[in-house]
Amino acid sequence: MPPSLRCGLLAAICIFYAAVGFAAQKPADADTKEIAAYTLSLEGLKKVINVNRSMLQQMLQDPKVREAMKVDAELEALSKKEELTDADEKRVEELEARKEQLEDDADNPLGGDAKSLGELEARIRKYPPLEQAVQREGMTPREYAKFWLAFIQASFAHGMQKSGMLKQVPADVN
Repeated sequence: MPPSLRCGLLAAICIFYAAVGFAAQKPADADTKEIAAYTLSLEGLKKVINVNRSMLQQMLQDPKVREAMKVDAELEALSKKEELTDADEKRVEELEARKEQLEDDADNPLGGDAKSLGELEARIRKYPPLEQAVQREGMTPREYAKFWLAFIQASFAHGMQKSGMLKQVPADVN
C-alpha cells in the first residue's frame, strides 16, 4: 500500500472512530435532532472527500507524518525478510518504539470522547489542516462534523437492515 494512501486511511480512521465514539454516547437532544435533520447528499459527500484529500496533502507536509511513513516502510521491509539478524531485531524494536511515540504525539482533532457537536466543532477549529480544508470547500466545521455523524449513523442502520437485525430504518436516521 502506498504511504500516501496509508496516511489517508489513518486520517479517515481517526475521523471515523471519533465519530463512532460520539455516536455511541448519548449526545444532547438538540444535537440528536440536528444530526437527524441533516440531509446527506452527493454534493456533501464530494465536499467531504475533497476536505479529506486536502487535509491529507497538508498532513504529508508535516515532518512527523513523513517520519512515520519512513518508519512504516522500514518496518515493512524488515518484515519481508525471511530471517532477521540480531541487528535487524534490535532495529525493529527501535522502529516500533519510535512508531508508538509518533502515534502518541500525533495531532488527532477528532480523537477522544467528544460529548457534543460543539466539542467536535471546536476540535476541528483547533486543527489547522482540517479547518483550512473545510473552509476551502465552503463548509463549516459543524457541517463537516454533522456529515460524518449522519453518514456513520446511516451506514450502521443500513448494515443492520441488510443483515436483518433491523426491519426498517428509524425515522430519525438519514
